[in-house]
Amino acid sequence: MNHTKPIIALALLLVAQTAAKADSRIARFCGPDHANEVASGDDVRSNPDGFYVVSLREQVSEGDPRIMLTTSDAFYLCTRSVATPDMDATKALLLMNERTVKYLFVPVMRRDTRSSS
Repeated sequence: MNHTKPIIALALLLVAQTAAKADSRIARFCGPDHANEVASGDDVRSNPDGFYVVSLREQVSEGDPRIMLTTSDAFYLCTRSVATPDMDATKALLLMNERTVKYLFVPVMRRDTRSSS
């Protein structure tokens, strides 16, 4: 008995459900009116350890909880300030314009095609 068709149908159903949730997850984790902070088409680069965000000069390693898989075909980035309320005023002022990855939404297709060098 051939189980290929039911398996493919189930896979497509799961992908469709994930795609429908992607926008709501972005709004939930990044904010309802958030705009994608990816600076350019090659701002996020895949590498064997995970993903490198060029504009932030930050490596986000595989397994990092800030990586969210999405069925979208583009990376989506939201950031937060490096400065925190528990810093002294001088350090907070120095870092107030610095950003770090809050969440990086990674297309499943891009994740699966990373180089293995």
